[in-house]
Amino acid sequence: MNEELEEQASLYVLGLLEGAEAATFERELETNVTLRAFVDELDEAAALVAYSASPRPLPPELRARVIKQVKSNKTVAFPQRLSWLPWAIAACLAIACSYLVAERLGLRSHITALEQRDFLAQIQIASLSSKLKNAPDANAVVVWDEKKQRGVLKVTQLPRNEADRDYQLWLVDPRYKNPIDGGVFHVANKEALSVPFQPASPVRGAKGFAISLERKGGVTKAEGPIVLLGK
Repeated sequence: MNEELEEQASLYVLGLLEGAEAATFERELETNVTLRAFVDELDEAAALVAYSASPRPLPPELRARVIKQVKSNKTVAFPQRLSWLPWAIAACLAIACSYLVAERLGLRSHITALEQRDFLAQIQIASLSSKLKNAPDANAVVVWDEKKQRGVLKVTQLPRNEADRDYQLWLVDPRYKNPIDGGVFHVANKEALSVPFQPASPVRGAKGFAISLERKGGVTKAEGPIVLLGK
């Protein structure tokens, strides 16, 4: 199994493959026994990690939403894939809650597989929340593979940027004085957007991620306003 399929598998269990990408991957799953076994291993670990986490109460707004649907005799739809990562159980719970509300989410991984395969052991996941008054529901998820020094940014509800502007991703590494450039991207509408990225300099032990609005082409040091922030 090649690295591209392994990356797609991790994104699939993260719930970050959508549309044509997801459909193509699922067709591959139907015929690729090795890939299917790998995804199954990731699936098993989700339960192991989830059951090991201390129970936490649902946010009041989410609990109220579920109860309202139950009382109205409507089907309560939950995402098919819940996600938990060793990086921070509490952070992953926050991600899960936000994606329940946004009807997106997911992540499953197998602890044993992480240790044996050394595939997902270095992966981190972060949820970025909006700092925009005009777009409070904007959010993003960063899936960062430190070993391969690349990741995927999944953005939703972020306002369209002007033609002379670009959004720019930043990675916070304590070894550097300033955040590291993760590349620029353009938002044409508020539909979900997946952006692969690689930092301009090696990043170790990322402590946070941010997205700013910069001039076209990006900058070497953040100048514009921070629109999304998380760790």
